[in-house]
Amino acid sequence: MPSDDNLAKLSFEVDDIIADLIKRYQIDPLSMTAVILARLVLTNDFTGSGDDFRKLLGNVPDLRPKNPDITTQVH
Repeated sequence: MPSDDNLAKLSFEVDDIIADLIKRYQIDPLSMTAVILARLVLTNDFTGSGDDFRKLLGNVPDLRPKNPDITTQVH
């Protein structure tokens, strides 16, 4: 399993890629989210983890932050 430090670095890199794509293609964040989510669904289906991925997504609304005083932000 990746370390917390590596996960943080990966998250920052993904943030930068997403921001670049939004700017390059002049697309709104919600549309970009739809494109990315669709690609993730297809990737997981192709690799055989589609059912687990859908279960994960199904549980997202039930997840609550451990510290509600912290807000999510892109660096």
